[in-house]
Amino acid sequence: MDMRQSLRLGRIAGIPVGIHWSVVAMVALIAWLLGAQIMPAMVPGTPTVAYWLTAVPGALLFVAALLAHELAHSFVARRKGVPVNSITLWALGGVSELGGEPPNARADLLIAIAGPATSLAAGAVFTAAAAAVRVTWGPHAPAAALLAFALLYWLAVMNVLLAVFNLLPGAPLDGGRVLRALLWMRHGDRVRAARTAARAGRVLAVAIIMFGLFELIGWREVGGLWLMLIGLFLMSAASSELMAQTAATALGRLRVRDVMTARPAIGAGWMSVSDFIDRVALPSTQNIFPVVGIDGALLGVVELAALGRVPPQSRPLTELRQIAIGVPPAYRAAPDDPAAPVLTRPPLARELAAVVLEEGRIIGLVTVSNLRQVIAREQLREPPVREIPAAGAADGAADRSR
Repeated sequence: MDMRQSLRLGRIAGIPVGIHWSVVAMVALIAWLLGAQIMPAMVPGTPTVAYWLTAVPGALLFVAALLAHELAHSFVARRKGVPVNSITLWALGGVSELGGEPPNARADLLIAIAGPATSLAAGAVFTAAAAAVRVTWGPHAPAAALLAFALLYWLAVMNVLLAVFNLLPGAPLDGGRVLRALLWMRHGDRVRAARTAARAGRVLAVAIIMFGLFELIGWREVGGLWLMLIGLFLMSAASSELMAQTAATALGRLRVRDVMTARPAIGAGWMSVSDFIDRVALPSTQNIFPVVGIDGALLGVVELAALGRVPPQSRPLTELRQIAIGVPPAYRAAPDDPAAPVLTRPPLARELAAVVLEEGRIIGLVTVSNLRQVIAREQLREPPVREIPAAGAADGAADRSR
């Protein structure tokens, strides 16, 4: 699923915060559940407008609690030296996009548990607030106080459930990160730990899907569909994480020069689109092309689809630099940079992983197709044969390899 932000909300402590379009649907669903079902069941006999005046703020408070959960991850990550690129809220929670990996297993563990700990703390705060309302108004509280108590109680329960669910032991849930950190501590191998956590996530996803199916068929509860949706998402995310770990392992011993397309076809920014298509794009097998200025410096890149969007009658009058898109620093690499980090960001213009520069000059491109081919080839390589230790050292070597 595309998790890019649909709406930027601003920055909190310097971290860009945004929402995915699905948050609107989530807020509407929660407000409807609160206003049409939960509040009427907890506080019967109250005017409908009062239910909705409680439900809408309640849905927004729940989203705020999700944001607090993600901010906790991000704040701890920054304290441990891991940059945070952004936070995006979406229908099934939130995503903190980290700019790197935790430096050690302890940092990984602290980052993982920060979110659930914050949700539990939020549950405690809402519980205390609900108790304060009950004590203040007593058994003969007015409808407004009863609705406030019901909402605060519901928020307390939901935050505790959010923490418990997130602690289930499987990636990409926080519990999967906790499992990864603990296994990393035990074995000293982060990749091995991450693979195990991802496999546990797939098992967990199957269990959630099966439980949702049983709830739907056996108990005839529509909530089973929601559980099945969550399970399918977890299955997809865990599988993607396992593939990413496998790919990172395959690229771990390679440099950018090992995976790039050398001497790519390049367009000049002053060329007309029609000239570029005839002289460069059509004879080439590339799907994306660097664009340079008069001094040879990189101006941007242009993809075949962008060329096709220029009307034929406008192509002779449109310069290539007018349709090129800029290349952020993160998508510029040196030939001797490690290859694995190019996997940590989404491709630019659906295809570009990096433009390779040496002394300011373009010497290569790394594309999604390049990476797929290299990863497939590297996975065919047999693992190196280990030397068989001498008999006297066999036990010690075996202990160290665990």
